[in-house]
Amino acid sequence: MRKVGLEEMKRIQLEILDDVDRFCRETGLRYSLCGGTLLGAVRHKGYIPWDDDIDILMPREDYETFIRTYRSDKNTVLDLRKEGTTVEVVVKVSRNGTWMTDQTLGRTLWGINIDIFPVDGIPDDFGKHCDTILALRDKLSRICPFYRVVGSRKWRWFLKYCLKRLVYFYPGTFLGLKRRIDTLASSYALSECNLAGAVLGSYGRREAVRKEVFLEYGDIPFEDRSYRAVLDYDQYLKSLYGDYMQPPPKEKQVSHHLYDAYIEE
Repeated sequence: MRKVGLEEMKRIQLEILDDVDRFCRETGLRYSLCGGTLLGAVRHKGYIPWDDDIDILMPREDYETFIRTYRSDKNTVLDLRKEGTTVEVVVKVSRNGTWMTDQTLGRTLWGINIDIFPVDGIPDDFGKHCDTILALRDKLSRICPFYRVVGSRKWRWFLKYCLKRLVYFYPGTFLGLKRRIDTLASSYALSECNLAGAVLGSYGRREAVRKEVFLEYGDIPFEDRSYRAVLDYDQYLKSLYGDYMQPPPKEKQVSHHLYDAYIEE
């Protein structure tokens, strides 16, 4: 096993996305680059220079079908809704024979991967809906026994965890809370709403845009390849980032991902 550098990790991520793209085109499943990955495609024609991951989204129907039907000799679908040691509630496609080690606890949970987010319908009172989901996800992180800030001592982390379980009491199980979050997110059908978005993403109310954004897709350049993206990416990116063609200040041009990557020799 050897440690993987950033450029090799990106190469593997692109190989995973290549295979997901191939599968979706062959089976007619819809997907789009999203979040910082789509922003990178539009503004930089590839990765944002200080970014190191790939995110895509799928309408909920396509998302669930993908989870059931995707097969690969090289990659594995990880449905994190069923994983009790991470706060994530979406899906990853992970490369077999690789590992990502959490710098906070030294845990290995999955391999080099890409993230897939479902797109769900959002009610017209989207603020309340999105805020409720964010509040439940915040509770999820507070009661998770494996969520620790980088640099914090283990005994302090454990003491804080015990105190948080008392303060942020939740009568159900950790996995039960995950199911509750996913059920709430998927409770509105895309076809029955005026708004839609990846409400399990990181942007809260900003995820809500007109549902028509997620009905039409085309190709967009990314690195030396071409992938799928929503045609009206302007509305989507403006909702998430505002003036998205303006890069952030230098001090904010940093990666927020805290994993070391390894590969089997």
